[in-house]
Formats: sequence, structure tokens, C-alpha cells
Amino acid sequence: MLYTTRLNKMKCRYCGDSLRTINQKLFSTTGEQCLGNPAGIHVGVTDGECCVYCGDKTHCQNRKLITHLGDSCRNSPTRMHCLQ
Repeated sequence: MLYTTRLNKMKCRYCGDSLRTINQKLFSTTGEQCLGNPAGIHVGVTDGECCVYCGDKTHCQNRKLITHLGDSCRNSPTRMHCLQ
């Protein structure tokens, strides 16, 4: 299995920890679980170019936000990438 790790300058909206992306999931020093969010997942503070749920850089194509892996986001409640 291929694991990709990328450091982001994102912080979690609920707990304030610095986040890093591992396989389209946001992790902090405490792991994948966010203790401040009732849903239990980290949500990044928007920076205008990365999805707040998976942390991947997005671009607009055919009125949709797309990353290098496609237009669906595994972590988003709506299964679409979101900038805020």
C-alpha cells in the first residue's frame, strides 16, 4: 500500500492543532480523531486552495473542485471537496 505524507500549513478548526495529510486524511499530533469536534474528525481552517476535509490542493474544472485524485472527497459529508 502506498502512503503519501504531506505537511500542510493548515490548522484544525476545532482543536487548533497543526495538520498533515496522509492518504487523503487529516492527522495531528494526537492522530486522526479530533477531540474538539463532535463528529470526531479534523476540519482544516480554509486557506483558499486546499480542501478543508482532505487537505489536497484543488482547482476548478467544469464548475467542480478537482484534486489530483478526482472530484470526490472521502472525508466530506457531501462527498465533494470544499474550500470553507
